[in-house]
Amino acid sequence: MATQRVTPDPDTPNPVSTNICDPFSAELGALVTFTGVTGKQSITAIKGQTWPFTIASPIDFPLKANEYIYILSSGLNVNQTYPYTVSQTCSNGVQKGVTIIDQMPKHHK
Repeated sequence: MATQRVTPDPDTPNPVSTNICDPFSAELGALVTFTGVTGKQSITAIKGQTWPFTIASPIDFPLKANEYIYILSSGLNVNQTYPYTVSQTCSNGVQKGVTIIDQMPKHHK
């Protein structure tokens, strides 16, 4: 059986996996997976701040089946951090943020 090599689309943002207790960086439109979630937790908007995710605030964990979190694909500014809070007790506090980056390094061969 022949194997077909699939080349990733260079315009597709790299997915991001991050601990719920850590701030992180992501491209516009990136799929985000939060790890380290213990029990039932939530991510909530901060009043007066722009919400950077495609799912409305609050985002409750565990996620529903077939529910995915993406960074908005427009309306956010590169090099700006969009803050939010997490309900989980974290050693570095409950306010986190996602910094929008222009492009993650791509690995081409």
